Amino acid sequence: MTKPSLFLFRTTRLLATVFVLGSICAAAVPGSSPGTAQSTDAYSALVIKDGAAAYWRFSEPQSATVKNEMNPADEPTQAKRHAESASGVEGPGGKEFQLFAAPNPAIEFRSAGQYFRLTDPGAESVFDFDQGQAITLEAWVKPEAIPTGGYAYLIGKGRTQPNSSNQNFALRLTSAKAGVGISFLFRSRGDNGAWHRWTSKDGMTVGDGWHHVAVTYTFGQPKNLKGYIDGVAVKGDWDMGGASANAPVVDDDDAWIGSAMGGSPGNSYRGGLDELAVYRTALSSEQIQKHYQYTPPKFQLDTSKLPADGVIVDLYEDLPDRKTWAFRPPRYVESYQAPGFGFIELPKKYSEKAVQIDRSNPCLLRASGRIVIPAGEQRLLIRSRNSARLYLDDELIAETSFHDLGGDNGPVFPIDRSLAPNIHPLHRGDKEKVVTIEGDGQPHVIVFETIIGGSGRRPELGETGAYIARPNEDFRLLGSTREFLLTDAGWEEFVTAQQQFLDEFDLQRRTIAGVLEGEYWKKRHAWAKQVIDGQAATAIPQVSGQWSGKNWIDNFIGHKLEAAGMQPAPLTDDASFLRRVTLDITGRMPTRAEIERFQNDPADARRSLAIDRLLTSREWADHWVGYWQDVLAENPNIINPTLNNTGPFRYWIEESFRDNKPFDRFVTELVMMEGSTYFGGPGGFQMASENDAPLAAKSHIIAEAFLGVEMKCARCHDAPFHDIAQRDLFALSAMLNRDKVKLPVTSTVPGGSNSLLIEITLFPGDTIEPVWPFTELSDEAKLTEMLRDPKDSREKLALLLTSPYNNRFAPVIVNRLWQRYLGYGFVEPVDDWEHANPSHPELLEALSRELVANNYDLKHLARLIFNSAAYQRESTSRDAAQPDAAYLFAAPLKRRLSAEQLVDSLFLVSGKPFDADVMCIDIDTSRELKQSLNLGTPRRAWQFASLSNERDRPSLSLPFAQPFITTLETFGWRSSRQDPITVRETAPNPLQPAEVSNGLLARRACTLSDDSAFTVLAMQDQSVEQLIDNVYRQVLTRTPSATERQLFVELLTPGYETRRIPGAVPKPRERLPRNQVAWTNHLDPEASNIKLRLEDEVRQGDPPTVLLNADWRERLEDAVWTLVNSPEFMFVP
Repeated sequence: MTKPSLFLFRTTRLLATVFVLGSICAAAVPGSSPGTAQSTDAYSALVIKDGAAAYWRFSEPQSATVKNEMNPADEPTQAKRHAESASGVEGPGGKEFQLFAAPNPAIEFRSAGQYFRLTDPGAESVFDFDQGQAITLEAWVKPEAIPTGGYAYLIGKGRTQPNSSNQNFALRLTSAKAGVGISFLFRSRGDNGAWHRWTSKDGMTVGDGWHHVAVTYTFGQPKNLKGYIDGVAVKGDWDMGGASANAPVVDDDDAWIGSAMGGSPGNSYRGGLDELAVYRTALSSEQIQKHYQYTPPKFQLDTSKLPADGVIVDLYEDLPDRKTWAFRPPRYVESYQAPGFGFIELPKKYSEKAVQIDRSNPCLLRASGRIVIPAGEQRLLIRSRNSARLYLDDELIAETSFHDLGGDNGPVFPIDRSLAPNIHPLHRGDKEKVVTIEGDGQPHVIVFETIIGGSGRRPELGETGAYIARPNEDFRLLGSTREFLLTDAGWEEFVTAQQQFLDEFDLQRRTIAGVLEGEYWKKRHAWAKQVIDGQAATAIPQVSGQWSGKNWIDNFIGHKLEAAGMQPAPLTDDASFLRRVTLDITGRMPTRAEIERFQNDPADARRSLAIDRLLTSREWADHWVGYWQDVLAENPNIINPTLNNTGPFRYWIEESFRDNKPFDRFVTELVMMEGSTYFGGPGGFQMASENDAPLAAKSHIIAEAFLGVEMKCARCHDAPFHDIAQRDLFALSAMLNRDKVKLPVTSTVPGGSNSLLIEITLFPGDTIEPVWPFTELSDEAKLTEMLRDPKDSREKLALLLTSPYNNRFAPVIVNRLWQRYLGYGFVEPVDDWEHANPSHPELLEALSRELVANNYDLKHLARLIFNSAAYQRESTSRDAAQPDAAYLFAAPLKRRLSAEQLVDSLFLVSGKPFDADVMCIDIDTSRELKQSLNLGTPRRAWQFASLSNERDRPSLSLPFAQPFITTLETFGWRSSRQDPITVRETAPNPLQPAEVSNGLLARRACTLSDDSAFTVLAMQDQSVEQLIDNVYRQVLTRTPSATERQLFVELLTPGYETRRIPGAVPKPRERLPRNQVAWTNHLDPEASNIKLRLEDEVRQGDPPTVLLNADWRERLEDAVWTLVNSPEFMFVP
């Protein structure tokens, strides 16, 4: 093994290409095809050998005539230059296209009306193709971009005049999702003949050089058309006229190269053209593949820039969507330093507005590092979801194949652990390759590259990485300064570390990406503050004595209470306050460390200090996500979308609150609906599957959430109990649509209505203009200076919603926060202000002003509320309150834990991870991304979603997630959110106590397993009284009363001194493999058997610890169970 110098990429195709070239050139002898065709290089030899009927090389681009290489003496088949025809350009060749000799002139069409004309020799000519006859059309092209809807002719016979419809055949280029695609067109014969057009779904990139295109077809056999780009078959559809077995038009009209219809601009080709050929046979895919032989240029790596620790990762986009490594140099996007050659996902990509956007699919990851290879025999292992390659000092030493799973009836692969003693088994859908090398103890340049995604699948990495091991030892991650073994435990450890790295890295990238956008919002907020400063401020009332409080909020509350002659409740104790504020900010109960720190703070400042600390936690975001999932009807479906499914924009919600995004910016981004649809951006909000008017549905959600305007009834008719017309809803929809909309039939009352309650003022097909319907709430004329694009009605809607001139937006948001923290709003219901009569209008106005003046910062507003005496008083139940007590806020209302708070707190107090497994059925990424989502592995309750197993097939179940879903739904959480709500169903039901006392999650929380926080407590050297105090703090945040302590002392004292088993050592838990079953094999009977075994493992729960005496352990579990099932645990203090 030698030291690397400058690293150069090479492909393994190089030697094979040279061999093929030599073989072709040796076989290409003069006179090997009809007429006097002569080959001048390996490519022309292939065309001649395959029997082209006509072949134009454009080797003399300035000539008035381009000869037909297959028959130069046949005058009609020579291409005659039009008077304004094209100029010369260098064609394909050089090291990339080694089939061509140099120089290789080609032709370039630069403007409309440039073309070459071919005269049809007459009946049954070389250009006449009738029923049952095959045709192949091929060319090399270097196209310019083609406008959407445009079709540029490479060659076509007939249709030479503007009004002619005699299209015998045509090969054209058109716009496609990847740049430029191919299209074949003909017209069937007879008076009732129809146009038949086939268009490829995929295309070639514009601007990256020459490409080869071809189509083959046998007339009368509609299913045999095949299209090719760069030697690879591409999918397509008969998108006009459908596939037809009818005979084509056959006449003696001319054939044109480069244009049609009199040279019209929309049909004229612009770009380079070379090696155009027509065959009277359908070339095989093998023949066409030989016509395209591409050698990628060598990639140079500056090894001096490789880090001493970690690896440099380069990301590239705009790869062709094909299963090949023979592609043009992709577009470089960015680089970053990673901690090793292990990858579970890519860093997120953000727009200039700091909104997540999609990478191209597929894309390329290339990681490079200088790694010391230990002396002696070494094994290198690579794993990847799609094809990957590993280079050692410029030499390709390992390569995995491309993704090849599909369907639903594949086999269940057995678990193979033969590669290493404790190896983490290969994940379904991943590929692996092992090679053996001899190490020398010296540093070497390692390059690992993999293609991510493609074929319409989710661009996921699976468990991708490169690893090294001595024979008979466990593999470890290559290039990492921290040792990660490729064992089950080692892989979990790596995933945790990698997720933390990516999380922090994405935050940095988001911050950098949004710098310019931040400047715009600074300007917006300065404008808003100027507006609010110009309005008269509400005077703060003066109160004293028992009605005074901790900040000016209490002045307004006390003033009302004093006027009503009501006494405010006393302040709650410190432990209850800490539990309340922690639940309200983070969505879970306080940890013992937080309790201890709180108690160590100065008594007069500990509450405000705790508030400040908690507000800096990222868990502020976790607790908000579930709320806005309900309000905004976030409704992703992990498999096969149904009614009103959205994209998973939950991740954008979480990022927004984690970044403490100003709330007017949050709403603006939601309304603009930009960014990723399926991977976490606000673009997912726009999606509403199977909905006849999705933007009307979004208008309803937006108006209810941010204006308190209920528009549900207006979907089908004018609202009978609200001052809302159906036209108002669809006017908002038109603003979102950026154009007028028509009322669909399905958004009307069938047959009209004879009801006296409803009025119909819109009818199917009526047109609704994009206008703001709520002129009384916001004045459109005052907003012009803040619009970046005054013509964009969607942006205008966002600004009208969030403008400081909007007298409804800020109060609605303030009211939502107040209800969330005090249990009751100034206006009820909070999402319907039709008959709003605020209980404290002056306080509502003052808090709204405070929100606007402080850049719509929800944390600022929350801090004010949390620091008020109104919030910190002892809570009361509504039934026990004095008349109007809840209304005037003498005390906050007692609230039951939300479903998410309950689940998150159960696992917080037990110290256990969720272990819920991934929220995905398509774990091998074999389905089309629009049909199967991957919502990741939940760490908090908001990350769950519907399991979507309406088929009730065991093989499609998610056994580890199901207990979470069951508990969440029992306490009011919705797995399907087809409509928005603010307040969930809170009525108690018999299932709730049953779930907490005997449900699988509660059992897990109360079981003292090796990973339980209660096991850790029980193992500590302390008195039984200290243990009981610590258990109480862990579960209820407080210490027990004397009576409670004595009760548990009597329970736990027997056997306490001998509770620990001497010499006992925890054993790693043996788990059943979880990554064997996916959609691709769910019909295999063994797939159901595997899932049933996993369900049984879940039902058995966590195995109890071996560290503690079983009898004593069970008594401590009873104590924990008792506290968890107490009413105190279930309610916010």
